[in-house]
Parts: sequence; structure tokens; C-alpha cells
Amino acid sequence: MLVRLLLCCLFALPTVVVADASDGQFMGYKLGAKYPMVPQDVEFTTTGNLLVAAENPTKPADIAQVSLIVTPESRTIGYIVAASWYETEGEAREVGRHYVELLRAKYPEWDFGRELMDASLRIVEVNLDQAPYNLQLRLVRDEHDGRSMWRFSMGLGWHRETKEWHAWQTQAATEHAAARKIEHEQVLKEADIRGL
Repeated sequence: MLVRLLLCCLFALPTVVVADASDGQFMGYKLGAKYPMVPQDVEFTTTGNLLVAAENPTKPADIAQVSLIVTPESRTIGYIVAASWYETEGEAREVGRHYVELLRAKYPEWDFGRELMDASLRIVEVNLDQAPYNLQLRLVRDEHDGRSMWRFSMGLGWHRETKEWHAWQTQAATEHAAARKIEHEQVLKEADIRGL
């Protein structure tokens, strides 16, 4: 009877409580899952993927925005990033320190390090790695709402050189090439190409 009660309690827990980055889940989304909605406002990345503002993220109160990088056709999630903007570098660094400590406590078995420094030798990026996943925390100067501000971000993606990373990259490239082919065919169909 006690076992049944424990199982009922476990299955009654919201998925937010049991889901975490060790399962590829972050801010209410999962790497490799399809983004469920047709994006309204999207931007294209330099590689032809879509940058989508997540509509229903599960996030801490001090995170302003969650964005997803998804493939252009199937909208398969390849990167999840949460960000906030601050007036001063000191404010942004304080929030960054808080999240570094929090994530190290939550994921003690993940490798910590791979730091990146700016020209002034200040740390602006740290990584937590547990193959096939990578949690990256970054601090950069950024434009936000027409002002120069400091952006703190945390992102979950696949660790480079894992089979999952290669599979997503291949899928994204294939979808991008297919979309470009359709665009080219449409341009040729609608154009007067006599003599060209």
C-alpha cells in the first residue's frame, strides 16, 4: 500500500518539478522536441534556423525572456536560451554569480569550467557539461529596447561533437536546403528568364 501511495505521489508531481537539464529540459522546453506553435514573430539565424520567442516558458521571475533556436521546417528545438538585461555590468554579474552557484548546486556531477574571458581578462562565459548536454552562462554588452545594456543569459544545448549535436545540425541543414530549393523554384517560376 505504501508503494502505491508513493507511486501515486510521484506521478501527481508536475513535470516541472521532475524535469531538468539532465533530461534535456530547460525553461519548460525539451531539446529535440518540436516547438508546438507556428511562430508569429521569428528571426532567422545566420545559419537559416529560426529564433523564436517562447510563448509559455517555465522560468524564474528574474528571467525576462526565453528564446528557442529551431529548425526551419519541423521546428525541432536545438537550443534553449533564457535572458535578462541590466543597466550595469555589476548587476548583471551579480545575477550571473547567483545562477552559477545555483546550477552548480543543482548539477554537481556536471563538469564545470571552460571559461571565456573578454579583452580585460574578465570572465564572460562559463559552461557546465554533461554529455550530451551543455549549459552555458554568458554576460555581454547588448542593445535592448533601444539602449545599451548588459545581457545575462543561460542556454541549454547539445555539447558539440556529440551524436545528438551532429544529428540536429544535419537536420537543420537538410531543412534549410529544402526550403531554399523551394524558394529558388518559386523565383524562377515567377520570373521572366528568357535569354538568361
